[in-house]
Amino acid sequence: MNHLWFQRGGYASKKVRRYIEREFSPEKIKKIAVIRHAALGDQVIARPFLIEVRKFFPNAEITLVGVSNYRYGMPSDLADITLVMAGREQKGTMSLGDRLRDFRQLPPQDIIFDVAGTSRSRWMTLFSKATLKVGFPYRPYFGRALYNVTVFRSDFQPELECMLDMLKLLGHNPSRPLDFGYPSHLSLYDTSSPTPAILYFNGASSVLKILPQAQMREVLEIASRELPGYQHVYLEGKNDYEKGDCFLGLTERDNVSIQPCLPLDGLIDRVARARLVVSPDTGVRNVAVSTHTPSVGIFYSTVPFRYTPLDGRHHIVMQADGAVPSTEQIVAAIKGALG
Repeated sequence: MNHLWFQRGGYASKKVRRYIEREFSPEKIKKIAVIRHAALGDQVIARPFLIEVRKFFPNAEITLVGVSNYRYGMPSDLADITLVMAGREQKGTMSLGDRLRDFRQLPPQDIIFDVAGTSRSRWMTLFSKATLKVGFPYRPYFGRALYNVTVFRSDFQPELECMLDMLKLLGHNPSRPLDFGYPSHLSLYDTSSPTPAILYFNGASSVLKILPQAQMREVLEIASRELPGYQHVYLEGKNDYEKGDCFLGLTERDNVSIQPCLPLDGLIDRVARARLVVSPDTGVRNVAVSTHTPSVGIFYSTVPFRYTPLDGRHHIVMQADGAVPSTEQIVAAIKGALG
């Protein structure tokens, strides 16, 4: 097979097949670019991909390409070079020439992995030079028009697994459990704690993803009453709609508290030491995934299986018809996750 390890489920052009059969060797690859444009949750789940890229291509210089409006959580610590493309906040002030220079700022590469799939990432892939241009587009025509290597993508396959499929296609076998390069719940959680913490978060980049505040208050109220042996902590976010003002009355209970917004390092450590994280589809839930902390994910406006890993104790609360899960369902899922 000579590194091209697939019969179905992917695409490689005839030219690429000849190159991989005759010339490709992971040790000979010197320059790799990974394009990732996304908010916090999508940034942190890309970390195992970058770690596995480093393992498979030990002699490569890795360039991470982000976008200016999504810098928070960008995994620059796992790359040698970071480039930042202009985001939507700069779009109105840029001339056509400025945009073209932005798309062309990436030097020639051996491999480009587009794990963003945005219009900006596609333009950069188009205007950049690389022997292999690897993507996972939903639209199949991009597989031939833009990329010369693709893996098929589905809403029923975790997005991170689709990224790792790009490396499997080239002959790499990723390690398990996934390494996110973050502090791990598996080593930091204190099993002897008399009052382990359950963390709740109800924020997201879009208010369409979050529960009504009254329902989240009801969840916290019932869970703290029916699970008195746990400390129930509401995590505040930076946005006004992510604050904990509506829970202030509940903090009169000894086992309910509000945690003001933490910097990323503090958030990662707090999540890694928690017993459970309860959250909609948002960055904090993906931080739980990246620290191997058990989680309960509340889904109704986004597809659940794309963002739920195959390993670890990550539970989904959802309705078959896409309606908002009931408070009773969420509390039952919390109890089930605690086992």
